[in-house]
Amino acid sequence: MGPVGNARRALRAAKLIYPLALAAYRRWDQLSPQEKERYKRQARGYAEQSAHFAKAAVESLRDRGHSGSGRRR
Repeated sequence: MGPVGNARRALRAAKLIYPLALAAYRRWDQLSPQEKERYKRQARGYAEQSAHFAKAAVESLRDRGHSGSGRRR
């Protein structure tokens, strides 16, 4: 597909995503400041947890002798 096909796919995706994004924004806008802060803390916790697991996975691969080049033999 060329640029025209890519533009059509992007337009189709935007039409699908727009109502969901608008609903999410409206929901966020209606939350109290305390609820917003609670969600932000929860998101930070998830990010820290995923970073911890990613670091552990990398260390595990390193310990097993994988070089991380991405090539299979």
